[in-house]
Parts: sequence; C-alpha cells; structure tokens
Amino acid sequence: MSEPAPQNSEPEPQNEPQKVRVARVAEDEPTIFQKARAAPVTAIITALNVAAFAWIWRQGGIDRTGAALEYGSLESIHVWAGEYWRIVSYMFLHGGVMHLVMNMYVLVGWGPPLERALGTKRFVLFYFLTGIAAGCTSVAGSILFPGTHSVNGSVGASGALFGIIGAVMALRRRQLGSFQAFFADKGVRSILVQIGVWTAIGIYALHLDNAAHLGGFVSGFAACWVMSSPPEARRNGWLAIGAGVAALFVFAARPWWTPAGKDANYLVAYANAYLAGNVVTEDGGSSWPHDIARGERFLEKGCKAGVASACEALAEHIEHMGAPDAAEKSKVLRRRASELDPGLDQQQH
Repeated sequence: MSEPAPQNSEPEPQNEPQKVRVARVAEDEPTIFQKARAAPVTAIITALNVAAFAWIWRQGGIDRTGAALEYGSLESIHVWAGEYWRIVSYMFLHGGVMHLVMNMYVLVGWGPPLERALGTKRFVLFYFLTGIAAGCTSVAGSILFPGTHSVNGSVGASGALFGIIGAVMALRRRQLGSFQAFFADKGVRSILVQIGVWTAIGIYALHLDNAAHLGGFVSGFAACWVMSSPPEARRNGWLAIGAGVAALFVFAARPWWTPAGKDANYLVAYANAYLAGNVVTEDGGSSWPHDIARGERFLEKGCKAGVASACEALAEHIEHMGAPDAAEKSKVLRRRASELDPGLDQQQH
C-alpha cells in the first residue's frame, strides 16, 4: 500500500505551466480605468447619463407628472414652439433605473470597439449626429402618425445606441464584401432578429420610441459607411448626410408651424399647466412644473397664430398677474379672441 505524500511536498512539475498561465491572464485583464482610457468618449457619455439620472433622482425623480418635460424630454409641441434643444437633451435622460442600466449596458458593450475603430473625434461626431437624427425622426413620426403623441415626451439614449449598432453593421458589411454575404452571416441575422423582436415589443407591449430607433440605425449605418469609404468618396458622402440630416431637422422642427386642431389644444393645455403649476387629470389633479415664462411664451405663440383660446387664456393670465397695463392688454387680447372665434365671446357672456 502506497504511503501518503508528505504535506510539504513540492507540486508536480506538470501543473506549473497551467498556474503560470492563469496568473498571467489575471494580470493582463485591464482595469476599469484602463478600459475608460481606451474608450474615453464612451466613458464620459456613460458618466454623464448616470450623473444626470442621479441628479434628477435627488430632485424627486423623472416619473412625476411633467418632470420629464421639465428636464428636457423630446416632445413635439415643445419642439415646434421653438425648444429645439430638446432634440439633444433627451439623449441624456432616462425613465427609470432599468431603462438606464439597459442602455448603459449596450453603450459600454458596443461603444468601445466602435470608438477605437473610428477614433475619438469621429466617434463624438458620430454619436451626436445619430442621436440628433434619431430625435428628429421621433418628432417627424408624431407628424406622420399623430396617434403616437406622448404627453410627457420621449427620453433615452437608445436612438444613438441604435446608431452604434447600425455602424457596426456597416463595418461588417464592409468586411463581408457584399449584401448577399452580409445577410447570410449568422451574427448579422441574429442582430437583425433581435432588432425585429424589440420593434415588435415596442409596438405591442411597451411604449418604445421605434421611430427614434429607426432613425438612429439608418443614420448610424450611413455615417459609418461614409467614414469607412475611400477618401475620394467621403466628401460627397458627407455632403449627402449633412443635407439629409439638415432637411430632417427642418422637417421635424417646423419653424413655420401654426398650431391648429389638436395641436392647438395641446399647446394651450401645456401653457395653462405651466402657468398654474398643476394639471387636471382623470384622478382629479396633480402638480406640474411651474414655469410662467414658458406658459406665457406658448400662449403668445398660439395667439399670434390665430388660436382664440390662447388669446383668451393669455388675457386671463395678464389680469391675474395684475400688471399696471393689464386692463388695456387683456382688452386687446379678448377683442382678438372674439374676432378669431365669435362663439367664444358668446360663451363668456
């Protein structure tokens, strides 16, 4: 019967190479700071999203009625009223912890390889270009499909993230050499199936901004296709993309917008809510961001555009504020309201 090996015996020689390899893998694994230095833009964008969410959470959270609009959500009436900055600000807002975690998971997973492929400066340009294109597509979608209007607007980085996915698809198409090989690739088909599933979920289950996702994906594919083109082809490609995004922005912003119908009703309702600091709901009522300047601006725009109810609401507001010339201003506004809608004056009396 063999004797047990002594406890202080040396390890068998054949085990040494395996232990050395494991130790080296552990030593070679980059730290989180090394990963951030390798993809600084991705790290900064992630930090900004987390910081914005934390700050809003300390203010009471974004799920309060009207809070998303207060912090910069993408809502069509506000954009058409001149708040074009919302086409950028919405990218750094999220509706909850899971929304933030899911989007940042995609950003951290997909962003660094693309940032290294494009370079830091081009990745910055790419991210904001696709995010803006996604925002414009979202607003344009509310024009083409009025039933998709969301009172609190749209938030999230997913439009730009779909742009990153579109860019990766463009690079993969470059590698494979043809669209036939591209669509035959298992990895590509898997990603496209996932996109299709999320789109279906956005239509039938969750209220996702599929228009923004589509705009981000298409603009991301196009922008990365141009960036990876031969130098002689890039100039014309950039001109085409620039013209396309500019046209999309003008179509979405609608600087010529004249509120009418449901849009006019929404404008006046938003204005009254901002002036009063509360809004009437089916359950009775709830608080709303108190922003007198925005409420007055909305009513002035509506009144100038010929919305009688906006003129009447502005007259009531001026009288309530008690300015020195309030009587004269309200008289002029009520006269215009009655000219625009004689029935309104009859209802008042």
